[in-house]
Amino acid sequence: MSSLPKIGIDIGSSAIKLVELVPMSIGNKWRFVSAASMPTTSGVTVEGSNIPAVAAAIAGIVKEAGMRTRRAVVALPEEQVSSHVIELPLLRDSEIAQALEWQVEQYIPIPKEQATWSWEVVRKDEVSGGMEVLLVAASKNLVENYKKIVEQAGLELVAVETELTATSRAMVGQSGPLTMIIDIGAKSTDLGIVRSGQLIATRTIPTAGEAFSRAIESTLSLDPKQAEQYRNTYGFTAGQLEGKLAAAMQPVLAVLAGEVKKMTDFYVTKHPGEIIKSAVLSGGVAAMPNIVTSLSALLGVETIVGDPFANLIMEEAQKQAFANNGPFYGVAIGLAMREI
Repeated sequence: MSSLPKIGIDIGSSAIKLVELVPMSIGNKWRFVSAASMPTTSGVTVEGSNIPAVAAAIAGIVKEAGMRTRRAVVALPEEQVSSHVIELPLLRDSEIAQALEWQVEQYIPIPKEQATWSWEVVRKDEVSGGMEVLLVAASKNLVENYKKIVEQAGLELVAVETELTATSRAMVGQSGPLTMIIDIGAKSTDLGIVRSGQLIATRTIPTAGEAFSRAIESTLSLDPKQAEQYRNTYGFTAGQLEGKLAAAMQPVLAVLAGEVKKMTDFYVTKHPGEIIKSAVLSGGVAAMPNIVTSLSALLGVETIVGDPFANLIMEEAQKQAFANNGPFYGVAIGLAMREI
């Protein structure tokens, strides 16, 4: 584990979140230094003329939170990354790289000259003589834009990775049963399947926090700000507004659960005998009251809200200050935990 501190930077569609951690020399633990965020009123697009504004916002957060390190790890949005599991015969690493060089354009929406990609072996079967490789690719321009933002904020970019990779590291860890990650953001929900700490399948769907808010707006005739406040304050708590609030959001939750089950059913069909035994919720919307109970009932598996603070050494005042913000900072914490 690197002994140097790092800042994890999560540029979300509704907020920018930063966390600074220092790796400890023993016990695979990290010392929490600080965390801070800034809401964005109209979403964040990391491109062109917006880059200086996003960089200035990050620099402001760093200064306000008193963050000292300049080493940063940033997350690429899952919806702008292509992730595919590719079946190959058993190959050596050099042969895998060569095979993907010829095949990569089948799996990405842009010419390979415009893309940067990495791969990881997620399964080997000596009996069948086959293997599965997770290919992750993104536009070089996208990566370059994130690099510009970090550098213009006065920081040094030491690594880039996907949101789900960071969430998996922070929420699931390196062991445990086959687990589904459900990271519910403002505009999209990222789904991932994790085995023994390794992300082995991903998907992004558009059903997310704003869909719940729009359902409340429409049903209860509230303005957007009121709808979001009701969603965050009462969620699926039974009896609120004579049950109308939960009833308004239930169809949205059913759609989300249906998409999760499609992904899990597809995976289990391809891998007979494997069972997804649990689901971990992340993202700001995961803090919505009673969403865990309601979603668990629809999925039929144990569902919990992930706690990215579990492996962090924190002072008591810090624990109290961030007690209810674990899902919100999950990606940023996972980024700062990355070994470099």
